[in-house]
Amino acid sequence: MTYCADGRGLFTGWNKPNWVYVSMIDSGSFHFGYQLVLTNPAQSAFLEFLNVSLEHELHIHASDSTLSQVWSLIVAILFLGALAGSFSIRLIADKIGRKQGLYVSIVIGLISAGLSIGSKFIPSAIMYAVSRVTMGYSVSLSLGLAALFLSESSPKECRGAIGMITGTCVQLGTVIGSIIAMPQIFGTYDLWMYIYVSEIVMMLMFAVFLPFLPETPGFLVQRGVFEGAKKSLMFYYKCDDEAAERHMFGIKEEQKRFTKKYTMSDVMKDGALRHKTFIGMVVTFAMSFSGVSVINAYAVEILISTGLSTLEASLANVGIAMVSVIAIVISSMVVDKFGRRPLLLFAFIGCLVCNLFIFALMLTYDMYGYHALGFILIFVICVFIVFFAIGPGPLCYFITAELVGQAARSGAQSWASVVQMLSRFIIVTIFLPMKDSIGESWSYLILFVAPVIASIIFLYFYLPETKNKTANEVDEAAAKLPTLFGLRSRGKVHVTTLKL
Repeated sequence: MTYCADGRGLFTGWNKPNWVYVSMIDSGSFHFGYQLVLTNPAQSAFLEFLNVSLEHELHIHASDSTLSQVWSLIVAILFLGALAGSFSIRLIADKIGRKQGLYVSIVIGLISAGLSIGSKFIPSAIMYAVSRVTMGYSVSLSLGLAALFLSESSPKECRGAIGMITGTCVQLGTVIGSIIAMPQIFGTYDLWMYIYVSEIVMMLMFAVFLPFLPETPGFLVQRGVFEGAKKSLMFYYKCDDEAAERHMFGIKEEQKRFTKKYTMSDVMKDGALRHKTFIGMVVTFAMSFSGVSVINAYAVEILISTGLSTLEASLANVGIAMVSVIAIVISSMVVDKFGRRPLLLFAFIGCLVCNLFIFALMLTYDMYGYHALGFILIFVICVFIVFFAIGPGPLCYFITAELVGQAARSGAQSWASVVQMLSRFIIVTIFLPMKDSIGESWSYLILFVAPVIASIIFLYFYLPETKNKTANEVDEAAAKLPTLFGLRSRGKVHVTTLKL
């Protein structure tokens, strides 16, 4: 059990009010997961829409290969918007606050969903592509602000447990998106706009709930609103007036110690911070190139290509998403027992082995066409998802923040977010064209085996344990790591980190 301020467990008995506020604040993670998969089961409907739109807008009758290439770009363009959102998180958080920033993300999300719905009736693939960009910006902004909100409104003893909620909400979003976008529900040419109507309803639920949550104590102290900060502490920590004063004093002292805030540029200029941030970026890179990006975006297409019917593939996609939720809930119980380093290395090795099996199954189906191979592939993907959920799935959202000091946390985390969004954009853009060019199995091997092998080797030599450690303790752990051909100087990163 993780305990919070004054010895109370934030999640003791899954205390309902705390669970509700954590879930609602982290709803941006849910929408991120929802957006990752909604185009997957409904791909046939969207391709039909794209074909009609190109004929209506540009008077072009596109071939199947052209439609596939254009559609890949439209799916991937979500991550370009998310990339822009990653650069905006700190600016918006510091200028208008965490809570007001969440309002901004909601408004942009509602406008984006409205554009998606409107594009159906025109019809306009260009408008739909624009809506994907703005929706990406919205979910990225919401994801970053929610993480900051939860970090600042939770006692430090609870932040690891609460950090796991982000990954859980992402996976829950993939489940709901996989179900709602099925061809048997809203994933048809005539009904796909209701996928976005459903998302609007969920956004409005969060918008109604948000006014009842105070701004974070950290931001209020930073702005000198001490009475408001005390009330916020009493709300989130569930403590009395005297305890709130003590906690507020601690926040003031922490902010005095970390008067310098490192921007993304500053992080790259400092040698030690650059080194640690790069390690976090490699974790995020390996997560993106583990294969999960393509499973999120094209699982139904992959399963159909290995002999399953559309219904079988759609149901399997929902099952895969459900496995991911169950696995990440289980992982939340073990993440603090085994530490970050062993979990990540074990999970990435597991993902690598699964990817080799997936490649072999795809190649065997291409050669012999055995229908049963599609069902074996479902099982292997589920095993892959379990490995992903116990390691990179949740840990990539906070491992970078644990590697660096408080002052550099925002800048370093922004770099990790940039790597994730850019990697996902590249993968989702090129997978279908590669599949059409050299085949599905070889595309999978090239994209998701070599990058994971390289990342595992790098992380074995450079990733220190970060669980329950300060920045200086992380440095000490890094100094004890095995060296790669004796090239790394042990303890070299101590000096600059002490400035934090």
